[in-house]
Amino acid sequence: MMFVGTTVSAVGAYLFQVIGGRALGAEAFAPVSVMWTVLFLGFTVFLIPVEQMVIRRLVLAAGRPRPLAGATTSIVAVLGGATVLAVGFAVFAKGSLLGGDAGYVPVAAVMFLGHGALALGRGYLAGSHRFFEYGLLVALDAIGKVIGAAVVALAGWGPVALSWALVLSPIVVFAVRPFRNPPTSSVGEQAPESELRFIAGFLVATAASQTVLGAGPLVVGALGASSAAISVFFVTTTLFRGPMSAAYNLIARLLPGTTMRAAAGDDAMLDRWVWRILFGGLGTGVVAGIVGAVFGPFVVRVLYGAEFTPSHWLAGLAAAGVIAGVAGLATTQILVGRGDTTRMAVVWVIALALAAGYVVAVDGDPTLRVAAAFCVGEAAALVGLSVAALGPRAHG
Repeated sequence: MMFVGTTVSAVGAYLFQVIGGRALGAEAFAPVSVMWTVLFLGFTVFLIPVEQMVIRRLVLAAGRPRPLAGATTSIVAVLGGATVLAVGFAVFAKGSLLGGDAGYVPVAAVMFLGHGALALGRGYLAGSHRFFEYGLLVALDAIGKVIGAAVVALAGWGPVALSWALVLSPIVVFAVRPFRNPPTSSVGEQAPESELRFIAGFLVATAASQTVLGAGPLVVGALGASSAAISVFFVTTTLFRGPMSAAYNLIARLLPGTTMRAAAGDDAMLDRWVWRILFGGLGTGVVAGIVGAVFGPFVVRVLYGAEFTPSHWLAGLAAAGVIAGVAGLATTQILVGRGDTTRMAVVWVIALALAAGYVVAVDGDPTLRVAAAFCVGEAAALVGLSVAALGPRAHG
């Protein structure tokens, strides 16, 4: 069911964009693509760390009735911080990226409250090994977004209403009753790591990693690209980012296992997986880049229309970078299982600096510069995360 939910989620994301893009056109869809980017960045930067902290605490808590005792303040602070940043962005970017429409401000205010509940529910489900309900929840959320997009398109309500379809779907979390008491863990009761250290390192790591992965449309716009070019970059990178978006759902299936192996001291097994992921990710990334360059523009044109067709270079770079990112995300689960988020943070800050340095140092078309920087950052992160995972152990 985890795979079913992930597949539905990926298809749902494509359908949302296809419906919205064709209903609004490249120019009018640009603000929606910006809000989607804000949601994607916020969910992965702020809410994925919360979800994974919940999973790890439930695995190590041995079925205690209050597995999040002591973590509530951090969770509230993270959700509040994400909301404040989203609202601030909507206010200050209203004129430049959101078509001057103040209607996006309340969208930003609600965005992370609903998705915060979704992240907490997902964490409880995965930490309790309720993977069927987890997959069902992921699928229901995606279906809700697609239905919302179809209603908006048929009614002709415009881009702000389409953005609301993004933020209302998480209410389905309550349909699966995620917050029931978790079962007793087979690991045995252990004290979780310091919530402040864990969440702080994770937030820094995800902030840097998701800036590399998802901030491309914003950077392309800041470099002076047209609204149409921003839309082309957005739909192309989002299309090829499908495996990465899907992986965020599947990693919840991996983390309980890596946490238990790390707690049991089974480092030899984890090290073998680090090496396999490293070489597999680099090799597959090269192949994916070639395939993406050859077939990517045609696929985008068929799905979104001729005005969204990217260059071969943009499609190839997007595909190659995403595969490296998926491999890095898998390695990350080993570091998270050990509670070692500090090394993750260091690696991703360095990778972000390399990507930013590429954008600054290289001239040319903004879309190609940003796509190439994305590949540089993801490849550097994969290597760095592997080195960190193979280094001296730092179990939580």
